[in-house]
Amino acid sequence: MKEPVISIIMPVYKSEKHLEKSVSAVLSQSYKSFELFLVDDCSPDNSGNICDEFAAKDSRIKVLHLEQNGGAGNARNTAIECASGDYVCFLDADDYFDSNMLEVLADTVKENPVKAVVFGLVEEYFNTDGSHKGSKRVSVENKTLNGKQAVRDEIMALELRDLYGYPVNKLYNREYLLSVNAEFPKLKFNEDVIFNIDFFNDVDSCIFLDFTPYHYVKRDGSTTGSFIPTYFDDITVKIDRLYEQFDYWNMLTEENLNAIALRYVRCVFSAAERNLDKHSEMNAKQQKEFLLTVFESERYEKLSAHFYGGGLIGVMAKLLKTKNCFLCISLAKLISFVKNHFPSLFNKVK
Repeated sequence: MKEPVISIIMPVYKSEKHLEKSVSAVLSQSYKSFELFLVDDCSPDNSGNICDEFAAKDSRIKVLHLEQNGGAGNARNTAIECASGDYVCFLDADDYFDSNMLEVLADTVKENPVKAVVFGLVEEYFNTDGSHKGSKRVSVENKTLNGKQAVRDEIMALELRDLYGYPVNKLYNREYLLSVNAEFPKLKFNEDVIFNIDFFNDVDSCIFLDFTPYHYVKRDGSTTGSFIPTYFDDITVKIDRLYEQFDYWNMLTEENLNAIALRYVRCVFSAAERNLDKHSEMNAKQQKEFLLTVFESERYEKLSAHFYGGGLIGVMAKLLKTKNCFLCISLAKLISFVKNHFPSLFNKVK
């Protein structure tokens, strides 16, 4: 294969504080055969101007100014259509990657032009004052996967390491990506994993690299406090799609059903916890009605037989299986308290 061109896609929205570091990480790459799309998603700050300044200095940088804000998924979809690279990768505007990332990925697909390359990342944790408080490396083992079944056999393990849904830890063959019509859907949550489910449904070649060049930044206080009414519906789309995918693959083993079921348990308690927030304006009766709706759903009936596990998730699963609204809400309150007052402890036991 010739030297592959890599299209890097970065949605930009309210990113003026971190944009220079992210773009500079691209420009400092040892591999030079790339194009960088900066997609200004109607950002109200100075991000759009910063994008234009970078583009004026480097012809590999292309700026797309969207006419209306459509979210990161829409920004990525727009740039995918405009890209001309052999492969596509994604970068968020407050993240960055190591200077050898593109070189390693390009060498990998030059030798073996697979449909996708999956690699690891480093979660970088920052305090509200901007100080760095720690890192966590999340990786995969080196593997070359040939054939659909070989790829499918690795997906649940990837999901359990929380690496399936991310678009930023993957290099995608653009021609194949377009052929399967994989797009980021219009959801508040989980648009990334739906994109990957669509992409990987019939992938027959993939390489895993024990390589963690991507730095995924997590900042305290960066999440919005506003209540999103569609939260539970959006996050459970992932559960339904995972179930459908493993059913399509004839891989609904007890092990995989248990893994999907425990993901669903987390969704229910995450929603129950959010319902307790003052922004939800939900009273105790409405919080109970939410759980009753969950218990009556086809999704619950399909997965509840597989509710079991160890640790906190095991306790959550056991309580959810009892259909006891009071106990479930009480545990959601306890989780919320620990999360808000003892975040370090919460991160250890979650």
